[in-house]
Amino acid sequence: MKKNKVILFLVILSMLTFIIVGCKSEPEPAPVENPVQEVPPVEPVSEPEIEPILEPEPIPEPEPVSQEPEISEEDLLASATKAAENAKAMKEKIESLSLQEYNEDSYNSGLMAFDSYNTLVAENGQASEKLEKATLAEKDFAEVLDTAFSKLASDKKSEVDQIRKKALEIKADRADKVGYEAAELLYTTANDYSEAKNYENAYNYFVKAKDAFDDVYEDVSAKRQEALEAIERAKNKADNVDEFAAEADKIAPLPSEENNGEE
Repeated sequence: MKKNKVILFLVILSMLTFIIVGCKSEPEPAPVENPVQEVPPVEPVSEPEIEPILEPEPIPEPEPVSQEPEISEEDLLASATKAAENAKAMKEKIESLSLQEYNEDSYNSGLMAFDSYNTLVAENGQASEKLEKATLAEKDFAEVLDTAFSKLASDKKSEVDQIRKKALEIKADRADKVGYEAAELLYTTANDYSEAKNYENAYNYFVKAKDAFDDVYEDVSAKRQEALEAIERAKNKADNVDEFAAEADKIAPLPSEENNGEE
């Protein structure tokens, strides 16, 4: 029995040896190379055309502004003389009407400028300086007049409003229609000048309007008074008639109807 096991072992061993040797003797298969796939040729991509950058057109330089022609000395002197004449006329008006108090600052400033102008004239100064001083004097005196007549026009308007109201109370617009409408037109004109800030003309027309309303009021008032006096005289006359009749009746009474019937 033991002998059989040994034989079986040797047989298995021989078979294993044969298998191992056979496996070593087989040639290794040659490596298989993977075929390289050909890449199709790539067409070159055309680069996009780049538009050339246009340089900005140069901005034209502005044309030089033509300078106004210089004013000649003669023209400057003529303008200065005219402004000084206007300033002198306004100064005389202010002083003749005693309007200095309405704007003393502007009045004093105008005096200084006007004196400076006269000094430049005496010393044969530059025409441009004369024009500057004369224009300043003209401006200051104009402000004095403007301030003064603005206040005067306002005060006169108040007076016109009062007499106009009184005229309406006695029905002057109906009793003297023509005169009242004429006064009303002057009043409206004065208000228009006032709204346009032409205060001197406004004042002048308020003065005219007041005079017109005064005339209308006085005329209508006089006529009303005459009418009242006529009514009073008529009334007195009627009273006198009754009084005389009563006295006569006492002296020589009229016969009664009853006595007349008996006769």
